[in-house]
Amino acid sequence: MNPALRKLKRIYKRMSVREKLLCLLFCLVFIFIWADNWLDRTKAWNDSRKRAAVQLTTQSQWLERSDFYAQGLEQALERVDPAKTYSATQLSGKIDNLLRQASLAQQADMDPVRTTEGEIFNDYNLRVRLSRISIAQLISINKLLKAEAPYINIQSVRLSASRKNPEELDARMEINSFDLKDETIQN
Repeated sequence: MNPALRKLKRIYKRMSVREKLLCLLFCLVFIFIWADNWLDRTKAWNDSRKRAAVQLTTQSQWLERSDFYAQGLEQALERVDPAKTYSATQLSGKIDNLLRQASLAQQADMDPVRTTEGEIFNDYNLRVRLSRISIAQLISINKLLKAEAPYINIQSVRLSASRKNPEELDARMEINSFDLKDETIQN
């Protein structure tokens, strides 16, 4: 028998019943903590495995449908004139110009343009807040923005009555635009 094991056996025999129970309890708590940690790692590994399987399935579906997506891209590019698309600064300038046409420049507050770069096009989002405007002014700016479709789109509009005058509105608009990349236009 191993000398270390003999030594542990001698120590165990010298222990009182209370000490033996405490030692057993300590070992059980240690095993419980170890098993819980092991189960957590097993669950995390299994979740990662499932996520990877879903991603592989999704990627294979994208690859299977690549001809369909390429054809859709060609059709979309035929309908879009790249010269009419707006960059981030052009979008900001165009919206400012439209607000001036609708006589809303004083009541408007524009956030900086947020850009999301993609492989084919860059996506631009602009948030505009209009304070204390009439319904006629809202309809006017809406018509001006719709005239710029599909190059400028309204993603969302949130309206609320002005607290000072219920006949006036406060509006928050999310405006979206895109800019085709040069490689896409040449292909």
